[in-house]
Amino acid sequence: MVSTVKNRVVESRPTQHGAVERVLEQFTQLVEDRLEALACGRDREKVIALGMQALSEARASLTSISVNKTLPATKLKASDVISQGLVSLSQATLYRAAESGRFYFITPKGRSIGREFPAWQFIEPVPELIEPVLHQLENQPSSEIHAFWVGAVDDINGLSPAELLAGSPFETRLEVFESQRRLLSLPSGERLRKVRELAARYTRGMADIIG
Repeated sequence: MVSTVKNRVVESRPTQHGAVERVLEQFTQLVEDRLEALACGRDREKVIALGMQALSEARASLTSISVNKTLPATKLKASDVISQGLVSLSQATLYRAAESGRFYFITPKGRSIGREFPAWQFIEPVPELIEPVLHQLENQPSSEIHAFWVGAVDDINGLSPAELLAGSPFETRLEVFESQRRLLSLPSGERLRKVRELAARYTRGMADIIG
């Protein structure tokens, strides 16, 4: 395996949406208590009202960043991809699209048949960016392709290539650091360029192992 790709997999962690919500609730209560204790004088009510308004706006922003703008870590059958409206394709056309490198699927571990589609690849803007990278990986087994996408990589501050390409963290990621946020906020073309560089190094590394 390429040295910059760690063995841990980002998508394997338990979801933290509930934990995020609890932290926000605790933070809200703490600020409310401090406002009540510190505000004084004839402008007390006005200060408290302004503080509570700012707190409400900050909480809404944090909730949006921490919970809503994330990638799903689930895997779906072709029928589920279609029924959930993730693509406007028939099942047969979806399979052909995957075989031509527009999407990818994996065979569940321990099974010789059956195909599952990692759901993250259907979240915008991934569908318009992923194809050139999949073509770079086309000679790799499906399990290695998936490992490339979801493995945390040191060179991109512990993000996975999937997260970098999408510009969003997986829903299962415990925490997003500022250095990671800066990468996720890069323009889509720059993120794609970085992921293609990672894919090129990954395939070279796999070739060295095999050869």
